[in-house]
Amino acid sequence: MPIGDINVPIVGKNVVIAVLVQSHILFAAFIIGAVLIAATSEYMGMVTKQPRYERFARNLARFVVLLFASGAALAITFVLALVTLFPVFFSYLQNIFFWVFLVEAFMFLGQIIIVYAWYNVWDKLAYRKNLHVVFGFIAGFFGLMAMTMIDAVASYMLTPAEAPATDVARTFLNQTMVPLNMHRFVGNFGYAGFLIAGWAGFRYLKSTREDDRAYYDWMGHWGIIWGFGFTMLQPVIGYGYMKGIRESAPDAFDRIMLDNAFTFNLLMIWLTVLAVAATGYFVHKLRFSVRPMPFLRKLAIGGLAFTALFSVLNLIPADGHIATGITFLGGEETQIPLGGMYPWKYIGLIGLMLVGFFVVALYLRASASGFHWGNASRWSQFALIACSVTIVFTMVTMGYTRESARRVDNDPGYLIYKCITLDQKVVSENCPAVSDGVNTISGREAG
Repeated sequence: MPIGDINVPIVGKNVVIAVLVQSHILFAAFIIGAVLIAATSEYMGMVTKQPRYERFARNLARFVVLLFASGAALAITFVLALVTLFPVFFSYLQNIFFWVFLVEAFMFLGQIIIVYAWYNVWDKLAYRKNLHVVFGFIAGFFGLMAMTMIDAVASYMLTPAEAPATDVARTFLNQTMVPLNMHRFVGNFGYAGFLIAGWAGFRYLKSTREDDRAYYDWMGHWGIIWGFGFTMLQPVIGYGYMKGIRESAPDAFDRIMLDNAFTFNLLMIWLTVLAVAATGYFVHKLRFSVRPMPFLRKLAIGGLAFTALFSVLNLIPADGHIATGITFLGGEETQIPLGGMYPWKYIGLIGLMLVGFFVVALYLRASASGFHWGNASRWSQFALIACSVTIVFTMVTMGYTRESARRVDNDPGYLIYKCITLDQKVVSENCPAVSDGVNTISGREAG
């Protein structure tokens, strides 16, 4: 049997890798974000002397410890599957990123050690809280460094560095490494925050004790601040990332924005649900401010109306073509007013972001005086749950969009853009990973 010519019956090896990678990312992104949120919450509890922060931080740390084994098992299974199903591709990737993989392994090991130590010495360091909080932030730092190493590999696969593969610094800091890393850094907080808020909403609906309802009401508030606040940064960061792809891998950019335009529409749907549900939750909570603020609530209601308006603007398609095989009103020949990327989608995204920040600022202003916890309505908790479900769909859609961009037109489709094809054949004339004595660079200059 030729090396690398192994397939998986029925589903195929591409689907196996996709499922393993996406599952691992859903675990890993939550763990990284949750560790830093828990460490910050513990610090807030130390400063404010409010026991709910300490309770939340400890419970979240316990959950991270329990979750870590599952995430690690998925990572190991993914690597084994990649070595088995794509050995030629993995050998090139390992040669290019040997030092990156080595550093990532030690960062991952450090994260495991510190996370478990952080949780296990919680009581022993109760009177040295400063030191214990530092443990939490160090664990988060190791997680971020491990993520950064992997982002260098992932970004290189889509936008190979315009330099020989032996240039370690250039391959690491390729054209989209920084915006991708920023995108994932911010996304980890938003993703973890929304999931925490959704779990709090679920527990609130199930709780019968007054003190538990008050705690889970507060927990939903704390999670949605992290989730919505950081997610509203993504349009600007995402624009920078897409700009890097357009300049470095134009065919992949066309694949995202034209051939796979339906994924952009899906992302806009998910973003609409997140924005409207979160803003509606904020408007609702302002009713329970300890210090009545009717004017702020009226402003927040206006913000909700603008959120809906900008969301609708983002949802309008550019033409009658939605996806392959799905058209209306004559398909691509029918241009729809207000549906173009420029300027309308930019206006919609920027407007959504600015209104989001405005509403969050109003909400934080009201939260300074506190809320009456435990009186939230059921629909507001369903809004939190809807956000938590939607953010998972958002993560999956974004992952599919980025990874499928290398397929271009599937003729041939790439594992490394303009470098190694899906069937693991090396495109030597355009591939910086090949040590053939020719210092060729990426397809944009070579082709």
